[in-house]
Amino acid sequence: MRSNNLINQELDMFSYKDPELWNDENIYDETQAPWFYHINNLLDLNKEDLINIKNVIDNDKKRGVVYNNILDVIDFETYYGIMRKINSSMNNVLSVYLFSCKYFLNKYSKEADTDGRVKFVFIFGNNTSDLDSVCSSIIYSFFLYIWYNLKSKIDKGSEDNGLMFFVPVINIKRGDMRLKILEKWWLEKCEIKNPEEILVFNDDEHLLDVLKYDHKYYICLVDFNTFETNNIYNKDNVKSIIDHHVYKGKGENHRITKSIYPICVCSCMVIIAYLYKHSSDFLGVPFVNKNTLWLMYGAILKDSNNFIKRDLGKRWIQSDLDIFLSLKRNFKISNKMDIYITYLFNTVRFSVNLKTFGIENVLFSDYKDYNYFICGKKIKIRVSSIDFSIDFLFSHEDSNRLVEKMYNLCHENNFSMFILIGSYLNNYKFQKDVSILFYKNDVDRDNLMNTLLANEEIKLSKKGYKSIRFGDNIQNFDIYQINNISYSRKRLENFLTIYFSES
Repeated sequence: MRSNNLINQELDMFSYKDPELWNDENIYDETQAPWFYHINNLLDLNKEDLINIKNVIDNDKKRGVVYNNILDVIDFETYYGIMRKINSSMNNVLSVYLFSCKYFLNKYSKEADTDGRVKFVFIFGNNTSDLDSVCSSIIYSFFLYIWYNLKSKIDKGSEDNGLMFFVPVINIKRGDMRLKILEKWWLEKCEIKNPEEILVFNDDEHLLDVLKYDHKYYICLVDFNTFETNNIYNKDNVKSIIDHHVYKGKGENHRITKSIYPICVCSCMVIIAYLYKHSSDFLGVPFVNKNTLWLMYGAILKDSNNFIKRDLGKRWIQSDLDIFLSLKRNFKISNKMDIYITYLFNTVRFSVNLKTFGIENVLFSDYKDYNYFICGKKIKIRVSSIDFSIDFLFSHEDSNRLVEKMYNLCHENNFSMFILIGSYLNNYKFQKDVSILFYKNDVDRDNLMNTLLANEEIKLSKKGYKSIRFGDNIQNFDIYQINNISYSRKRLENFLTIYFSES
């Protein structure tokens, strides 16, 4: 029942747990914190500031100034020209912006700056760095950059003005980007060439230099609903979390503002796209341009699986579709383009050569770790989504390497279970299967499997059985067909949350 309620509820766009109520009266009649709470929290923009920025733009329009996009308001063209003099290979708005992020990080990372006049805001995605995470970190950082420059329109001459840089961080090591085949392909399609060179990764030496000094940075987390083990930044420096999963945070850090939307929303990018929309509506100037559009479009299209009707209320809800259609209308994107890009996504996903890619590397392409508690004992589970049939993987000549890597990961990370969800094409039909490694004995295997088999949403049926030898060990695997192809890892997350809460 709890699952059905969660799926079917159409709540307000954001569900907040805020450090305090918005104090200014009558700015909007909102029962929850308004859309601009994040920029207030990060940039100290209050009601008067927002109205003053709007007045500046309105006055410019009255004088005949034409603003086709918010980038005209902040004079991004001048910034674009300056950056291209440094690196002329950057040929569009986002590539120039991303180059500048890395350029200024390198420039200011080693400076002492004891008076705190240079501040970095690092926007971390999750440590899977899937398409939604990567694109969301880029687009949200650009959103903050825009508002920071809008703030400068009313702060001219202020003695307190320092420098603030908004840097998206791809939350994997630079060398692991080679495993992100779909993500690299889409970034390059969006004219962000050589992403390993232009983006900042979590092992970047200049990033690590800045993170040594708490006064030099803030952290924002996107597509990232719970704190994972991470020693490279101070958790007390986290200013905001934007995510679309169930929030499992324990306790409240009252310096953090959180935008957490129910699990059925398809993509974190949906939330960020609404931030762009609300900003545009408030100022009367479009915030999205063609470069930002394609990153938004691709992330939402991929995570919604092109809004198949049978997935309504399961993989996506109406709010997802509304913002997606709004983007399409504004940029005249046809339904044929949706079909074509979805086809290309699937072509890239399902064409990996396991011999050259390395079969064990499929475990790192797209995964999430989940923590649950039974009688005070922590249960840690990894779920890897894989673009191959699990049955096929376990029949592969190198399946022993795959299973050995699973065992090593369980040992290194103290996983109780390792779940593989396979997505694949069979005679041009999309299908899914699943198998579970119970590494430890702290989860009742029979009870969990019986509950899954009885679950009417996932619709499991026994598909096969594999016995795989690796080293001196033998591991047996039951493989199950998922007969509801709309079933996703997010739905499994919800199932496990309910299952362990009732155990």
